[in-house]
Amino acid sequence: MRVNQFLIPVLVSILAVVGMASHAAAGNTPTAEADSFAVPERILPIQSVMNFRDLGGYATTDGRTTKWRTVFRSGNFARLSPKEQMTLSALNLYQVMDLRSAGERERAPSLWYDDTHRPETVLLPIGGSTADWSSSLSQALQTGDFTSMDMHASFMSMYSTVPLSNAAEYAALFANILASDGRPVLIHCTAGKDRTGIAAALLLAALNVPRETIMQDFMLSNSTIDAERVAKMLAIIFSRESGKQVDPAAIKPLLTVQPEYLETAFAVIENEYGSVDNYLREALGLTAAKRKQLQQLLLD
Repeated sequence: MRVNQFLIPVLVSILAVVGMASHAAAGNTPTAEADSFAVPERILPIQSVMNFRDLGGYATTDGRTTKWRTVFRSGNFARLSPKEQMTLSALNLYQVMDLRSAGERERAPSLWYDDTHRPETVLLPIGGSTADWSSSLSQALQTGDFTSMDMHASFMSMYSTVPLSNAAEYAALFANILASDGRPVLIHCTAGKDRTGIAAALLLAALNVPRETIMQDFMLSNSTIDAERVAKMLAIIFSRESGKQVDPAAIKPLLTVQPEYLETAFAVIENEYGSVDNYLREALGLTAAKRKQLQQLLLD
């Protein structure tokens, strides 16, 4: 059975709430002070936005380092608190790239309270062309008819589909980062782990960050959530809605990532294009000149 992480309003709402507790699990202390980013942190102390992270500080194969406070990744902004708006405004974001579907945006609209520091929002919905695998999670979660293996298989299907089916959206993402000319940008989806995880992996690959480091960044999503606790909470909700007993273990794949997910994405790319470098150039339009420009903008 295939499943979909996009179509269940209750899941979107729960994930938004979960963001408020995610940084406690990661060991960050919340603050709304503008100087809270004086010392770079990988997982940022913004509790009302799930999985908010900085892609800076990663070493490349040619001895450079990704710039801090330039590219960020996160979950949605549906529960952004007014108190933490000050913290977010301190980042001086120039642009936000929202990878969610229209339905997700409608159910969980982004909040922003500071018109003085309101970034441009670019909509790059990823998943519309993957309807075949995504349409069945809605039914599965509503009926309670799924197992952890079903969920795992669904995400394997997603990671084998999105890089090829949504190359146009990822190409636009790279184009927007280049057009931002080094000004801070944010990439986000609902949970900030799958569509955003692929985007971050591709960007780090384009910057010549080693595959091992890319995987470490990908897996860091698991450190931003108490998956055991949240799975139990969701299992109660889905059991009540479906009338069937849902095992919390079956929920966990919705909340976490596994190495084989990203490995599958890279394998599909390499099978189709021969290498990630070829994919970046041929599918995403990242020519040698544009890649050099990207590296000049995002590396120290």
